[in-house]
Amino acid sequence: MRVATMSKVKTQDMTTAKVVTRDSKTKSLFAPQQVVSWRKFLYVRIMKSVLIFFVSIVAHIEINAQVFAYPKLWGSQVRFYSSMQTVDFGRIRVMYALNASDIKDTETFDDWHRLDIGSNFSVYYSYFTFLNDSLLDVWRKNNPNARTAPTRLTGDGNPGKSLWAEYYYSDILKNFDEGILTQYTYMPMNVTNLKRIEAMHLQNWTLHEDTATIAGYLCQKATTTFRGRDFEAWFTPMIPISNGPWKFGGLPGLILKLYDTDRLYVFECTNIFFSQETFPVKIYDENIYMEADRDRFRKVVREVNEEYFSRFGFNPERPPVYPPYHPLELE
Repeated sequence: MRVATMSKVKTQDMTTAKVVTRDSKTKSLFAPQQVVSWRKFLYVRIMKSVLIFFVSIVAHIEINAQVFAYPKLWGSQVRFYSSMQTVDFGRIRVMYALNASDIKDTETFDDWHRLDIGSNFSVYYSYFTFLNDSLLDVWRKNNPNARTAPTRLTGDGNPGKSLWAEYYYSDILKNFDEGILTQYTYMPMNVTNLKRIEAMHLQNWTLHEDTATIAGYLCQKATTTFRGRDFEAWFTPMIPISNGPWKFGGLPGLILKLYDTDRLYVFECTNIFFSQETFPVKIYDENIYMEADRDRFRKVVREVNEEYFSRFGFNPERPPVYPPYHPLELE
């Protein structure tokens, strides 16, 4: 199981943690496999991010400014890493690869997602985008008079498959006490940021006897149909937490792997961190989002995915070709 590297900006979240899996040679439920010092993770990630930061600045100056323009640089709808709000405190953090070609190599992930689980809330979000936001926050502070900014200051993940996707720029807040979740989607350019509130864990699961070992844990198979797609999930009763990637949950254990039967979206656990000390569970400022009903939300998201250049007035001579848009939620 790959050990996750962390950016320097995250040291306030967790100073030390344990990466744990089930050790088949012991009878203990959570046998420590490896003790992780975040400071040891930081060096490679920081050096990589610093290099990409300077390359991005040069690119911003030398390459067509229209492509790298970021009109939400200072407006009221901009989300700032430094303005994040703490909603809870937790001890469990789960990392999921999205569409990984090699589960051991983060460079092959479309994205790397993180699930922070607190006592009353959990937050699911893109870790790669989070790292970029933290670096962009520093860039803004160092360039207060800039009228444009680079859109990305990290080279993590595979954003080349699309210019924008809700899976890179959505945070899912689950409220355990009230049984609701809120999807906060940060839109590109001049599009209003949207949020959508709905009931939590709407999936009706069928349990199966099939088992598999994922991330070192014995898992059981479950299937469901959710908003027009059929899904298979693998959950572990060894971690009796009813949660999982994206909007999924409601099983008698943590979901470690989830995919639709067309394999367009595959979420797989890469790491589970159990912290000896609590860390803050945070969300971005809620005031930058406007609530929308489901029909409007889906319409705007589809337009941004399918008509990106025309929607924002771009007319490149050779626009890049992207795969057709296939939303995870079809209805």
